[in-house]
Amino acid sequence: MQFLWIQALVTLVLVGLSSQHQCDECDCIISADDGCKGVHLTTLTCMDGTVTWYNPTGALRIELKPERTGNFRSCFIVNTGDVKLKVSREVDLNINSKSPSQRNKFELNDHNLQTLVTFEGKSKEVCIQATDSVILYLEPEVDETLGYKKVVFQYDLTFIPKDEKSPIEECRPCSEEEILKAYCSSDFVIVGSMESVHHHDDIDKTKIDVEVAQIIRHTGSHFSRPRRDLALQGTILAPRKCGVSKGDGLFLMTGRVRLGELTMGCAPYLDEWEAIVSRAEQEGRMECARD
Repeated sequence: MQFLWIQALVTLVLVGLSSQHQCDECDCIISADDGCKGVHLTTLTCMDGTVTWYNPTGALRIELKPERTGNFRSCFIVNTGDVKLKVSREVDLNINSKSPSQRNKFELNDHNLQTLVTFEGKSKEVCIQATDSVILYLEPEVDETLGYKKVVFQYDLTFIPKDEKSPIEECRPCSEEEILKAYCSSDFVIVGSMESVHHHDDIDKTKIDVEVAQIIRHTGSHFSRPRRDLALQGTILAPRKCGVSKGDGLFLMTGRVRLGELTMGCAPYLDEWEAIVSRAEQEGRMECARD
């Protein structure tokens, strides 16, 4: 597919902007009802969010650009409805100074685009490390005989500390201070038990099915009740490399919503948590009220 290098008119809605001109979460809607087959442009400065593209035509250029500078990792997944999609990255490369073998290594076309994934349905998770911005192009192939068409792009940006340790570091148990911070600042905090654990090498994730005894904090609809007489249930993800195994008993489970799914953070046993929070309250170390 060749790009038409014109700017298309789009409907763009941003939600979550703070008074400091910085946002934590973006909810963007793009509609191509005008039928224009040009390039739809948008720049996202939020650290995570979702772009929903209705009636996709032409191409969508997404620039992921955090407001502050630094080394960061951008990850995304895409869901499509009745659309085959190619996602490419614009590579900042002076190809005129590169040898043919180097150019072939990046598989660049005339517009310096490196194909990342081509799919229909749901893509795998793709992560890119950068220091300035990441520019992506989404090119749909739409079957006009099919009905409802849309593309849902979910992304997450994370700054990488200069002293970041080995990737396996994220698998270690949390310290007391990290557990207390997770309790006060996580997207979800629940008391629950592990029902089953499934490792998925294809997506490099472990899925932990949990039964919820108490929801302390959570937004969204990630937990549901299969039947009225059953407890709330849900699934929390963890990195496959951590080798999570099923544990018995109740846990305080914390974490964040990432790319539309729950991701595990600190998860001490409930009795361990109760001892930690009691010490913290006695010593005045709690940063938030205990619910």
